[in-house]
Amino acid sequence: MKRNWVRLFIAILLLIPIGFLQVSIDYSKQIENLESSILLMPGQIAGSLILSGFKGLAADLLWLNIENYWHSGQHYKMLPLLEAIAWLQPTYIVVWAVGGWHMAYNIFSNVRARANSIEEQIEKILSKLENKQEKEVIIKLKNEIKELIEGLARDYAKTDEKIKEYLDFINNCFVKIDNFKEKIGNKEMYNLVKEFISVPMEMLYWYSNGVSFLKKGITYNKDRYDLYFELGWTYYHKGKDYPNSVRYLEKAIKFPHPEFVDDVLAHAYEKNGQIDLAIKQWEKLLNTSFHSIAVRAIYSLKTTGKFTP
Repeated sequence: MKRNWVRLFIAILLLIPIGFLQVSIDYSKQIENLESSILLMPGQIAGSLILSGFKGLAADLLWLNIENYWHSGQHYKMLPLLEAIAWLQPTYIVVWAVGGWHMAYNIFSNVRARANSIEEQIEKILSKLENKQEKEVIIKLKNEIKELIEGLARDYAKTDEKIKEYLDFINNCFVKIDNFKEKIGNKEMYNLVKEFISVPMEMLYWYSNGVSFLKKGITYNKDRYDLYFELGWTYYHKGKDYPNSVRYLEKAIKFPHPEFVDDVLAHAYEKNGQIDLAIKQWEKLLNTSFHSIAVRAIYSLKTTGKFTP
């Protein structure tokens, strides 16, 4: 009996990688139109039949590993496990919401925090550099990248167009430091500057992965408000991408939803320059738990055209 359990556990572990073979056929169509039936990954039907009631057990084991990786700072190992749980339980809203949040917020923030340590190391070496030209080039590059890092963490918009602009700028910084490589006498400095330049690229990578993960979750849960809201909020709060925020929040309110979803949509309309729609959205929240806020918002928008800070 014990041997059978061992074999079953091994079978579960062997089946999980099947999910990673997913090829997103018509993936864009699924994300944009959300009109087709639930996607099935290669091997998912067979996996469902074999795993049967043991899916929950496998998912729980994976969750434990995710917790360990997160608390030990090994966040890069979390993504395949989140993908595995999502494969095992695609209608489990929490895995999509938590996965998207971890990537777009927590891992994004962790990568940004690493920049402080790298900058301190660069500053130590800079204080000992005597080559004026080398020093000037490194300081200029460091300051440009630092400005981008702080902007991404604070208030830079992350629309597709802007992300491309940031990546072009980052790649240009890599070219600059590589062109200057032979003139940099300190190899450690060269490696630190390259690592510093890679920070905003990694931040954008994890933000984009969080967004993509939520979009994938929507294709499995297209008849509920939850993930439309999570994605709309991520676009609004983290991405400052108001057109996409409006787009997904409008989808969220088509299904039964709590009042705060309407509240966020009203703010998103305003940030997107759609003042008339923002006023109409606030009017829907009159005589609700948001009544007092709605009254102030409507008055402010009608008199000054602005309410959200």
